[in-house]
Amino acid sequence: YDAVIHCYRLPTMEHQTAVDGNGTTAAHRLLSDLPSSIFENLLSPHRANSNNQITTSNNLRQQILSKLSLAEGNDKADTVRELLKISETALLRVLDPLLTILECRRLIARVHGACAVRPCSALQVSRSTRSRSDNDNNSVSGHPSRQFSEKISTGLSALDNYLRGGFATGSITEVVGRAGVGKTHLAQQLCVLAATMSGGGAIFIDTENKLSLVRLEEIALNRSRRQNNGSSGDVQDGRSPNDIANYVLENVTVRSFLSTKELLETLDELRLEITARNKEAETNNRLPVRLLVIDSIAAPIRRDFDMMSSSSSRSSSSAAQRAAALLQIASKLKQLASDFNLAVVVINQVGVGGHINKQQQQQGGSFRRNDTLDIRDGEFTASLGTAWQYCVSTKIVLEHDDDPHKQSLHHNGNVGARTATIAKSLVSRRAHVEFQVTDEGLCEVSN
Repeated sequence: YDAVIHCYRLPTMEHQTAVDGNGTTAAHRLLSDLPSSIFENLLSPHRANSNNQITTSNNLRQQILSKLSLAEGNDKADTVRELLKISETALLRVLDPLLTILECRRLIARVHGACAVRPCSALQVSRSTRSRSDNDNNSVSGHPSRQFSEKISTGLSALDNYLRGGFATGSITEVVGRAGVGKTHLAQQLCVLAATMSGGGAIFIDTENKLSLVRLEEIALNRSRRQNNGSSGDVQDGRSPNDIANYVLENVTVRSFLSTKELLETLDELRLEITARNKEAETNNRLPVRLLVIDSIAAPIRRDFDMMSSSSSRSSSSAAQRAAALLQIASKLKQLASDFNLAVVVINQVGVGGHINKQQQQQGGSFRRNDTLDIRDGEFTASLGTAWQYCVSTKIVLEHDDDPHKQSLHHNGNVGARTATIAKSLVSRRAHVEFQVTDEGLCEVSN
């Protein structure tokens, strides 16, 4: 049961309960939120007649929920997921003498029937998704004017066009490049554009202490001024550039830590934070969370595991632990992206080594995998290895003139000042977009 409701969302409108307005899936739905019909006529007829004190469904419901909430250890259950993990015999032990074994089975079957996925075609899923998107845009949480988008704009119009609108929600996008190429600038720019163009707040997980709130405010200020084509005193939609910058900062939550363990713990905690922020957005001017940024995903992994692998005796166990940690991180990120319809953007570093120079090539040298288990993509190496490369749906490579890991030349034979390359995408071919870093963030270079 748990595997069924944990891995999928109910796609049809009549089973909207699988994902409520706050992005909570059926697996995490509170038992107290289940319909009262589940508890009606739950007792066998002869037992219902002899137990007048618990005959009403409301009384029975309250007593069942109380017993499950007060149970100890693995028998405690407050959500659908926790209930469906309890075996029949354990559930009978907890609810005795309220329910018999047959009545426990009936309860489990009803809960499963109310929350389980119904088979549906791809066309039905597509229509349901469009319908929910249209409903969100027409009236979202009591804010009819608030517009939501299924994409987060990158601020580079050509790149957005290739990606059909920008970075997709519900999936993971990886941004790769060497130090100084503009990865963190892009990450901060996404936070600004999520708030000002996509109607969503952001969570920024800073593992390298690189986030600059001054720079974040500068990007928001200068972009709002350019959109106004005026001075700092101009007003856009009744708000000045300073008001817009403050609005952006108010809707970005920052978390900082150093270790892989802290990252995993934080990803578990984010579910509660996102749910709380989304509920808060229903009653005030704050925005629901639409963007999650990790800058960078490689830093904690390298600190915790690549240092350990320097010793040959420990390298094997370190590699296994490293791969397991990456898969855990990827699984949690995918679940968050799916459950809350987030655009998850992870910044990745380039590898060290992993290539041969011309002199080595002339001497018959051959490519050797670098010590940090990075993967080789042409002349470019991205950190975290093969265990990670299959976890992302979209991969953007940022490069510039002095980049020794340069992947390829521009189509006209010249190398642009900086280039964003779509190296992997479900919706686009491989493409290059030239950009420069300005006081507005990343801006496209006109040819």
